[in-house]
Amino acid sequence: MQLGLAIAIALLIIAVVAWPLAMRRRSASPESDTESSAFEADSGPALNDVYDAIRTLQTEYRLGRVADDDYQEQLDEYRRQAARILRDMDRETRETQDD
Repeated sequence: MQLGLAIAIALLIIAVVAWPLAMRRRSASPESDTESSAFEADSGPALNDVYDAIRTLQTEYRLGRVADDDYQEQLDEYRRQAARILRDMDRETRETQDD
């Protein structure tokens, strides 16, 4: 009786932990990952560093290691950095095409 109850509780705990992980994998679309990877390959290492920092920040936030205010402030800063890099890349592309 006690062994059966222990097994049932263990299975319930495993289900509760595994369910969010399984749902997150299902909701991620492989097409968007492929498109973003292709874009990142052409966008330069500086932009990839910012994207990596954003992914890390999002992971830390989901794990509860970053406060809401700190998360939003840091995310805004990373977005500004990415915008500057993209603007510079666009400017360089235009200059190259003009030559």
